[in-house]
Amino acid sequence: MNTKKTLEEFISYIKECLKSEDYDDALKTLLTAIEVYPDQPPLLINVGNIYKCIGDYKQAENYYKKVLEIKNSKEAHNNLSVVYLETSLLEQSILHAKKAIQIDSNYVEAYYNLALAYEKTGEYKSAKKNIDHILKTDANNPNAIVLLFRILQNTCDWKNLEPIENKLNNMIEVGVEHPFMQISRSEDLETNYKVAKSWARKNSLQFTKQSKLHQTKNNKKVRIGYICGELRDHPTFYLIKNLFKSHNAKKFDIFIFSSNHDVEIKSKLQKNVCEFFDITNNSDVEAIDIINDCNLDILIDLSVVISNNRINILRARPAKKIISYLGFPGTSGYSHYDYLLTDKIVTPMKHQPFYTEKFLFLPNCYQINDGVSNLSKTKATKKQHSLPEKAFILACFNQSFKLDKSIFDCWIEILKKLPNSVLWMLEDNEIAKKNLYQYIEKNLIDKKRLIFAKRVAREEHLERIKLVDVVLDTQIYNGHTTTTDALQSGIPVVTKTGKHFASRVSSSLLSSLGLNELCCENLEDYKQKVMDICINKKTKLRILKKLTDKKNFEKMHDNKLFAKNLEKTLTQIL
Repeated sequence: MNTKKTLEEFISYIKECLKSEDYDDALKTLLTAIEVYPDQPPLLINVGNIYKCIGDYKQAENYYKKVLEIKNSKEAHNNLSVVYLETSLLEQSILHAKKAIQIDSNYVEAYYNLALAYEKTGEYKSAKKNIDHILKTDANNPNAIVLLFRILQNTCDWKNLEPIENKLNNMIEVGVEHPFMQISRSEDLETNYKVAKSWARKNSLQFTKQSKLHQTKNNKKVRIGYICGELRDHPTFYLIKNLFKSHNAKKFDIFIFSSNHDVEIKSKLQKNVCEFFDITNNSDVEAIDIINDCNLDILIDLSVVISNNRINILRARPAKKIISYLGFPGTSGYSHYDYLLTDKIVTPMKHQPFYTEKFLFLPNCYQINDGVSNLSKTKATKKQHSLPEKAFILACFNQSFKLDKSIFDCWIEILKKLPNSVLWMLEDNEIAKKNLYQYIEKNLIDKKRLIFAKRVAREEHLERIKLVDVVLDTQIYNGHTTTTDALQSGIPVVTKTGKHFASRVSSSLLSSLGLNELCCENLEDYKQKVMDICINKKTKLRILKKLTDKKNFEKMHDNKLFAKNLEKTLTQIL
């Protein structure tokens, strides 16, 4: 057997293994082949690809770099770009995507990765330029279409959204649209479900090596693990941070498995749990071993399908029960999860057919809140934030992707009905700001009535929001933490109760405070309610009384009570 044929046989067998998703055998065969043929880029590339698939990015990086020591490979540069994207090393990701394009100016995958990296850095013009390059030669490239929609959505470029959305609607079951994007553009439960299932089907990784399978042992105390990729300056962290210390230590052992966190946050949290595991640099297989060794009764995933998730770990079932919670307001589409922690407002029982997870209802609002009313020592003033002293201050601090044309049109109508009012919004990005200015002027409203607020520290934000008369909620994807921020600051939030989880969160929060009257059935009711609060003093006083009611506040922000209800709910499924 000649050398070339033997190498080809290796590669042929490896391809069959990869086709059947037998990554263990493929990796074993590859490592054997490399011992015989140590300087063959196709072998090294494939080893790197497998390590990338199982979340061992360090090893993947090493093998791609070995390829570059042998030859200037476009595949190695492009795959390094992906690795650095996954590990948030965006400058390096951009560098290697550009190097891949220098080798092959028609390399579609590299243009796409370059666009992704630019999007993550907020350089939307550069991102769109690279997407446009792809679409010139492949007008129906699914990945490019999805990314283009996301860019247009984030920049409030509504005039160009419709044709792109039509293309997306024809790709519902292709598996390219992320469930997070789908729930931000559509309230249709069936469509949400189909997209999530398609995404899960396409992105489910099969790997046979699961090391030690989960051992069922009788624990003296219930052992609960939380896995999260957002223990940093992130809404999920702000909501969840006080839960860990609120558990009953006599009955529950608590563990944290983190794949992205700030050092100071780790230092604080690890004091409140049995053990804090940093799995950031562990492969999925290594992380499975770590979690298995904890002999968990329940593992609660706080990231689910959003960034920094470790979804493949859950496939190995390293706990008796796997639960989705907080990070994603919808179905994951995966079969990994036994339950979704929820409430009967965000997910009425009639929604169950559109979820792969079984509903596990909490007695009040599903969303835990941090329980902190205000930490700032400085009182905010209207002058400080360029707000008119005697105007009605209407505000929305949600990210720009949550905006849509119909809700903004509603806000414009309110501004016209209330001439002595301004709209105060989060300045998410410069392009969105420019587009919103142009849109409001097109509708014959002075752009001076649209005031943008910079991102500030949470403590400062909680103080400045007290200057607001009414918070205007977005409709397809509600405020979550932003709604909580307003309510705990004593500011009314008006929302439209939608058809899916993401569009019903504010309704759940408001209902927990007895403020169902702020949950509107349609945009006409929404408009009238905002104006009623501004104009009718009796209405405003009645609402403010409920917002400042001590019992209501404690019901919403009592972490000990939430933990008690959570523990009771969880023990019922064991």
